Amino acid sequence: MKNFLTRHWLFLLVLSAFTSFYLWGVSVIPFHPDESTQTYMSQDFAKLFTQPLSMAWEPGQNPAPEQLLRELDAPLTKYLIGLGRTLSGQPSLHSDWNWSASWEENQQAGALPSAALLIAARVSICLLLPFSLTFTYLTASRLKDRCVGILAAILLGTNALVLLHARRAMAEGTLLFGVTFLLWSLLDGHKHPWLTGLAMAVAFNAKQSTLALFPIGALAVIWLPQHTQHKLRQIIINALQYLVVFLLVFLLLNPLYWKNPIQAGQASWNARKELSRLQMADLNRLAPHQALSTPQERTIALIANLYLTPPSFAEFGNYLGETRQAEEEYLSVPGHALARGLLPGGILLAFMLGGVILAGVHLPKESPLLRRQLTLLLLAFFAQTAIILIAIPIPWQRYTIPIIPFLCILTAYGVIPFLPKSKKQQEKTV
Repeated sequence: MKNFLTRHWLFLLVLSAFTSFYLWGVSVIPFHPDESTQTYMSQDFAKLFTQPLSMAWEPGQNPAPEQLLRELDAPLTKYLIGLGRTLSGQPSLHSDWNWSASWEENQQAGALPSAALLIAARVSICLLLPFSLTFTYLTASRLKDRCVGILAAILLGTNALVLLHARRAMAEGTLLFGVTFLLWSLLDGHKHPWLTGLAMAVAFNAKQSTLALFPIGALAVIWLPQHTQHKLRQIIINALQYLVVFLLVFLLLNPLYWKNPIQAGQASWNARKELSRLQMADLNRLAPHQALSTPQERTIALIANLYLTPPSFAEFGNYLGETRQAEEEYLSVPGHALARGLLPGGILLAFMLGGVILAGVHLPKESPLLRRQLTLLLLAFFAQTAIILIAIPIPWQRYTIPIIPFLCILTAYGVIPFLPKSKKQQEKTV
């Protein structure tokens, strides 16, 4: 323990400071109606233990609104909020948010959570952030050294999009945790395939868009050292561990699929397609200039969201009047909009691209283990970026969250040539 504290004291100091800042600021974050939806659906946490089959998909029935939400949304966030709500003694929310109703009408219907309930729900998600920073630190440290690890963690911990979206009672904080957990697990996926399967299940049950990382996880567990004995046998065992753990966790968290898994999967797929169609219809009607029809437009929007534009509090302007004061108060807090804009964003983008190039240059020179780890990181980065560019034609800032851990690690990696030699030659962690 003493040796651990000696080796990692600086990161632990940074982690403690960031965690205190995160928890202090949960009450000043502007409200988003999707927080009501996740908090309302957190009632499923109790049902998971008492009436799980009541959530199973049944054929020939018009689904209730709650069942439609189960078809649409990954379940992990609502369970975490339900756990936090239970531990803090907060009641469930009376009803879901109705986007076609006014703020006052939703409040009267019981869809606006009380301050205490909202804080309990947010803290349930916010407490994942220290773990996300830790996984990022450990991953970057393994790829180079502790200096790069600390820098990557600081970049993630101060990222304006993380500070806003990952502290709300929404899926983004859980998603960030899942992605960073998976990145760390990839490093030794061939040694602990069950752990990579667990991490992949956590990421997918936080947000379905991380399915792009599933083949990278599979590659990590079957990519064995050349000297491995009985290699084919070990590949099969590792692949089975990865797949079985992923499926078990998925089924455990999704009673929706317990009775009719194939039909439930089809219903979920159709529900996601219909939601995307409705979102695009709303976007074309309310903000047609934001519709992204070409790869070039999507790439530009992605870069703008990641580096240039200020934090986006809402996707549509339904309730701007009610949230404007909270938004101004949020932005008045130092650090909440750090490194946004053309100059700071451009510098970070340049370092990130430099990190990608540097990793590619280093690949042939590194040891087989480190070459494997860098390759997996780059493949995962490209896969997750590609799925966002291809499958998500909507320029919503919070949809970029799963890419941010990659950017932070690669940006820190791109700073390596500018570090003093003594820093670059630090002893690696773990």
